[in-house]
Amino acid sequence: MILYIMKKIIFYIAAIIAFFMLINIASILISDFSRLTDYGFGYLAGKVILFFIFTAVAIFLRKEVIRPKEIS
Repeated sequence: MILYIMKKIIFYIAAIIAFFMLINIASILISDFSRLTDYGFGYLAGKVILFFIFTAVAIFLRKEVIRPKEIS
């Protein structure tokens, strides 16, 4: 039971972080893309990689949170 609750908490935290990363990436691409330097492109690439990591964690845990296995 505790493991299920921990997975649920990690799922929601990862989903929220991925959502805010997506908003941050979109704002960089919309308003600041023309002003990006080499370091700015590295920062943007790092944000995209972190977005994919948190999205993958949320997708991996989604199956167990939405359709939990039988708890005995």
